[in-house]
Amino acid sequence: MIWSIAWKNVWRNRKRSLVVIVAVSLGITGGVFLFGFVEGWSRQRMDNAIYNEVSHIQIHNSEYRKNEEIGLTVQNLNGLSRSIDTLRELSAWTKRTKIIAMLETPWGNTGLKLYGINPEKEKRISRIHNMIVRDGGRYIDKKNPSDILISDKTADMLKLKHYIISDTVIAKLTGGKIPERIIEKLERLKNIRYRSSGDFNEALIAEMGKKETESFGPVISELSRSYRIRSRIQVTISDLGGNPVHGIFRVCGVYRTANTGFDQTTAFVNEDELVKLYGGKEILTHEIAILLNNTDESGMVRDKLNRIAGNNSVSTWRELAPDAALLNDFMIVYYFIFIGIIMLALAFGIINTMLMAVLERTRELGMLMAIGMNRRRVFAMIMLETVFLTFTGAIAGMLSGWVITGILGKTGIYLSGWAEGFEALGFASRVYPVVTIDFIMFTSLMVTATAILASVWPARKALKLIPADALSTK
Repeated sequence: MIWSIAWKNVWRNRKRSLVVIVAVSLGITGGVFLFGFVEGWSRQRMDNAIYNEVSHIQIHNSEYRKNEEIGLTVQNLNGLSRSIDTLRELSAWTKRTKIIAMLETPWGNTGLKLYGINPEKEKRISRIHNMIVRDGGRYIDKKNPSDILISDKTADMLKLKHYIISDTVIAKLTGGKIPERIIEKLERLKNIRYRSSGDFNEALIAEMGKKETESFGPVISELSRSYRIRSRIQVTISDLGGNPVHGIFRVCGVYRTANTGFDQTTAFVNEDELVKLYGGKEILTHEIAILLNNTDESGMVRDKLNRIAGNNSVSTWRELAPDAALLNDFMIVYYFIFIGIIMLALAFGIINTMLMAVLERTRELGMLMAIGMNRRRVFAMIMLETVFLTFTGAIAGMLSGWVITGILGKTGIYLSGWAEGFEALGFASRVYPVVTIDFIMFTSLMVTATAILASVWPARKALKLIPADALSTK
């Protein structure tokens, strides 16, 4: 009976109850969305770090990370290879040659880390092969030994990427959502070649203005961009004797990840072709990359490999990408901060509403106690009213937050104004929010705790009523 009475009491003043329910609902909706955004961002950074940059585990010569010299290769390679093959947690692994190199074209040059890889094995532990940009060629192929795979950022620095507004581009833009006034302005830039994104962006700003360039520039740039695939690149490295040697490679493809810092320092070639450049009788292994079936097993597998590593160092993704690990580890702290602040703010509103409800019903509560309702039942009734009020808003908020986050999780949220800065730090500029069951359960517990705590003061206020005095209240 107490449950039924408490529920009916919530709706005695519909307007006031709805105000509180809407406030709780909006607060929870905001909390769910904010968490989903940060959770999605964290997961994307972790996935990018593991599947594009460092894998779950890497093995190097103990001195290699301090001084990346060509002679500091992985020791006891055969023994390590046999041990890695026996790991039950193993998904895939590969060996890499890693050399500091200078890349040059007639229009530009840049220094980076050149990886000599086995393309087929690399595909099993890295997603780079799925990140070839539009009209950006193809992945490295063993059938074409002189292939070199570079990033979009490297192509920009070597001036192998250019922008040109052609009739085809104008036609595509006309069929899209670009206003006619923008098309007319672009006509004045037609058939002019720009060899860098900076030059092209400046031309767009000069013609369209900064505001319109921010709105329509990304779409125009994407359609106008093209790459000089199969261009020759001169690669300069030091051979085994420390002497500079040169080789010619041809661009087979261009990739782009969410981390421009990684992109601008990384290029890939066939390991067999790299041997011919630095000399020697065998492929040098500077790095072993290991992918596991379960990310949580990284620490345990590292400890296993450390027992047989000898003069090699074994590092997990947490040590190789500490920014991703830190963000992932602090998610529980974000839970408390986000939901804690929201619940604290809502608690004051709930307490105020329930205190008003108690004061308005002083005579009624006094009558109930006078006819025999004990104080424990009065306390339970006020507490249930608070819980019902809070949970009605919380359920609505979690449902609306889940729906909004689910929709945005498919379309993504593009942080256009901060895209360049975030990608320079390794964070994606398009975020896909995610809501987990753990967060829903955690939020439910926080709502329950808030409702119970918020009910204590109003309920105690009701218990202090003296039936005779309460009945005399008008």
